Amino acid sequence: MSLSNGLSAAYGLARVGFGVFATSSPERLGRTWIGDESEGPGAGVILRALGFRDIALGAGLTESALRGDPRSWLAVTMLSDLGDVAATLIGRERIDSRGVIITSALAGSGALAAGFLLLISESE
Repeated sequence: MSLSNGLSAAYGLARVGFGVFATSSPERLGRTWIGDESEGPGAGVILRALGFRDIALGAGLTESALRGDPRSWLAVTMLSDLGDVAATLIGRERIDSRGVIITSALAGSGALAAGFLLLISESE
């Protein structure tokens, strides 16, 4: 297995871990991301769905990395994280500035990581 595939598989497993956290504790994720809005009845449903999305993305990425070609899944995870950044920035007037900063930094870092892995996987 190449180094980039190994790193991609590890990144995929980290996404699965994040997804498990989000599905099992949506209120904690919600407080960090959207603040008081996380107390609303629908917030937990949406945040839990986000967790299941990350489990699926991480599992797909891990499996494809183990097969030797994670590029498509890396692109999808990168776009997914960029979507989270965009949604956070669009809604920034409605959520706590701390949540905007933390979520933009975390999701932006995820997008950068996927982009970097995509770039190095192309060169192998």
